[in-house]
Amino acid sequence: MNRRAAGAALAVLLAAGCATAQEPSGQAGSADAPIVVQVRAEPEEAAVYRSLISAYRDSGGGEVELVAVGRGEHLTRLSTAFASGDAPDVFLINYREYAPFAQRGAIEPVGPLLRDRGVDLADYYEEPLRAFTYDTTLQCMPQNISSLVVYWNRALFADAGVEAPRAGWTWAEFARTARALTGDGVKGVGIDPSITRMAPFIWSSGGGIVDDDTAPTRTTLHEPGARAALDAVAELVASGATPTKEEVAAQGLVERFMTGKVAMFLSSRVEVPALREQRGLDFDVAGLPVFDEPASVLHSDAYCVAANSPNKDAATRFIAYAVGQQGQTVTALGGRTVPSLRSVATSPAFLSPTRAPASSQVFLDAIPLLRHTPVTPVWPEVEDIIGTQLERAFADGVPLEEALAEIRRQADPLLARR
Repeated sequence: MNRRAAGAALAVLLAAGCATAQEPSGQAGSADAPIVVQVRAEPEEAAVYRSLISAYRDSGGGEVELVAVGRGEHLTRLSTAFASGDAPDVFLINYREYAPFAQRGAIEPVGPLLRDRGVDLADYYEEPLRAFTYDTTLQCMPQNISSLVVYWNRALFADAGVEAPRAGWTWAEFARTARALTGDGVKGVGIDPSITRMAPFIWSSGGGIVDDDTAPTRTTLHEPGARAALDAVAELVASGATPTKEEVAAQGLVERFMTGKVAMFLSSRVEVPALREQRGLDFDVAGLPVFDEPASVLHSDAYCVAANSPNKDAATRFIAYAVGQQGQTVTALGGRTVPSLRSVATSPAFLSPTRAPASSQVFLDAIPLLRHTPVTPVWPEVEDIIGTQLERAFADGVPLEEALAEIRRQADPLLARR
């Protein structure tokens, strides 16, 4: 199910389950009752969360049942669970996706719960806390503060005689590097057409995605700053330095990077556990190329408590551990997160150069540059519309002007009636 369909289903299912979320369940929570925690995780990521739960149990915490769902199924399964009255006690969700749940009262705001447990939010980075604040209240507690980075293959760079990426490199340098790496069955770079990939380049070029980041009423991708960045991406794609749509359909970008068919690709910290497992892969990360001003986009997930959970106390206790010193150290060592807790983010658990990627400092250097896409209940649908139309422009040969007009036609009414 694509994001637009999932977003539409989410609205219907949450509406159906809204009464359940608001009414007392009639069940008495128990300190010893196991809680259910649902996460979006591929197998290597799931192993990190199993380690976290094991450490929590060993520390004297209660029992936790982990439900690890593939990236493409998480939202749909979560929505169905709420509609059926069988929601997990805790669920991990991206900031771009939680607003529909918060709007319909499906989330128990975690800020007050954690404060009662002595969690000091001043110890955490501010940007993800802002992203997960809805109606002036912290709804879910961020576990990470990742950003978009360039993953690059050291061996392919060396084979092509191309210098390693440098900090602050320009888009022109990035594009030249991608073209120089292309050949002999290798494409220079993989870039998917989602707005989370395009956003930092749009912002770097002086453009915007929407007219107002806080209360958007229309998209602005057709305006000069954004259009300049999108034109540059389209030109790079047209040069043949990126995999074709058919190639990506046959083997995804991450898998192509793992097998040496793509020299660079753009993603967040989420890819690290799987890349570490690929035998013989020598990879590192670099900062994003720059148009005019440096910019990056927030990638952050947070733990939410279901409003109808009968085990809110146990759920809060688990979250406090997961985002605390011990919990974040476990997930940092596993490679999954850029810790939202400052003390762990700057510790050897995250920054050790002996564990790939050696240049993890790149993620921390990007923190002052981070912005986040709008937090609004219709955003999952808007994001899917943008991605679909940009794919038509970049991969299917549709004129960019036509794709941008279609984005305005489909997305602007959603934002206008939010």
